[in-house]
Amino acid sequence: MISERDVFSMMEGFGVPRTAKVTVRASIKSIGGIEGGADGLIDALKNYLSDGLLLVPTHTWATVTPANPVYDVRHTPPCIGTLADAAAFRRDGFRSLHPTHSMTGFGREAESYLAGEENAKTPTPVGGALSRLVEEDGYVLLIGVGMEQNTFLCAVDEMAEVPFPGHLSRDPFDIRIYDYAGRRTLDRGYRAHDNAGGSRGFPKFNRAFRETGATTPGTLGEATVILGSCPLMADVMGRVLARADRDPLLSNEEITEDLYLD
Repeated sequence: MISERDVFSMMEGFGVPRTAKVTVRASIKSIGGIEGGADGLIDALKNYLSDGLLLVPTHTWATVTPANPVYDVRHTPPCIGTLADAAAFRRDGFRSLHPTHSMTGFGREAESYLAGEENAKTPTPVGGALSRLVEEDGYVLLIGVGMEQNTFLCAVDEMAEVPFPGHLSRDPFDIRIYDYAGRRTLDRGYRAHDNAGGSRGFPKFNRAFRETGATTPGTLGEATVILGSCPLMADVMGRVLARADRDPLLSNEEITEDLYLD
């Protein structure tokens, strides 16, 4: 059974500072048993980042749609698994008002860092909570899940100036957003990810990230773990997107060394 001490040892082994900003996606089942389950993992990471910020994605993109354009931060459940379900409504966290890609933050800076997410017009906009992890020297922690669940890379995709068509829907829609006090705002002209979006292509970056030192492997219990540096992953992926002559996220071609090495 994995304990908080084991989680601390993993983070210390990676060299993650206690002051860091870290976003985590995890398969609790893959760990093979952890004290307290999903809440126990959140507690352990939150306690490790005692002077930092833990960000747990609590996305609602499967339910907040043109057919159901309503997001209520108090009630709308996540659609991405057990860890998100545990994080979304905890009293010690602050869940953002982003209508489809909310995150719950744990730490003193949580509310201020996630403020204004209700103004997002896309899932991971430039200047949003995920894209700012580049300038904040943040990290992505993937526990028992693959690179396809690294939503940070969606932010890199939106930041990149590339000659390929975007991975966003062509038809915008309006979303009603309800905050913690039940006040309603309207997010006009929101563009969601296209159903054929590029996240399925993110695993193609594994080799490039590994060979450039952007990611570091590890384990937690029975789970394979990947720690990614947000600035380094953004640099590598941005380089590939700038050099490729076709969309590397949607094409069937592998990402070759000439696209990511200097």
